[in-house]
Amino acid sequence: MMQQGSTRENVNYGGKIILPQSALEKLSQLNISYPMLFRLTNNAERKHSHAGVLEFTAEEGRVYLPQWMMETLDKEPGSLIEVKNVTLPLGTLVKLQAQSTDFLDITDHRAVLEKALRNFSTLTVGDIVQISYNDKVYEIKVLEVKPHFEDHQGISVVETDLQVEFAAPVGYVEPSSQKKAQAATDTADENDDGPLNLPFGQLYFGFPVVPPPSEDDDKKAEENTFTGSGQTLRAKKK
Repeated sequence: MMQQGSTRENVNYGGKIILPQSALEKLSQLNISYPMLFRLTNNAERKHSHAGVLEFTAEEGRVYLPQWMMETLDKEPGSLIEVKNVTLPLGTLVKLQAQSTDFLDITDHRAVLEKALRNFSTLTVGDIVQISYNDKVYEIKVLEVKPHFEDHQGISVVETDLQVEFAAPVGYVEPSSQKKAQAATDTADENDDGPLNLPFGQLYFGFPVVPPPSEDDDKKAEENTFTGSGQTLRAKKK
């Protein structure tokens, strides 16, 4: 069971939640599809996000969420949240925007993003997720996903070839034409083996899936709702 202050980065800086054992028992009685995906809803504020599940080790009546997800849903520890099993379409594209120009200090954006996104099962428009690199936390907003559906605005990033686009980071100032041309030339010389390695270029990731064994993998998911209190996985940032 995860507690506040946990140092497990795949929990703190990922997109998966921890549910109680009773949720697994209830889900196992249904014809659900894998991987297990969930819609998390703050009904009072009409806000929602999506997540995968990491473990079924939470106390009964509780669900543990990453801090960024608590902030997205506008929830405090101990408040009620609705968790519902859903099926999301496989994503083909996601457009991201770093919330600080500090993101430009990262040399290999491809490697950092690919490693970070492996801790996510879903991405939802409007989410501001957090990733950790070199003991620094970066916030990245999901601006757009494809395919896009108004009712959920989320995609699965498991077992899919995902095109990742970057908008210019918040606070970024466009360089002069001359500097811009020189930067483009330097980048072309240094990176000649794939898509643009710029923070607002394009990257392509392929995410393998290792679903749990089940005889019901090909059956449609049936929605099932769990209600409990939310609990952050680490201390809320000041």
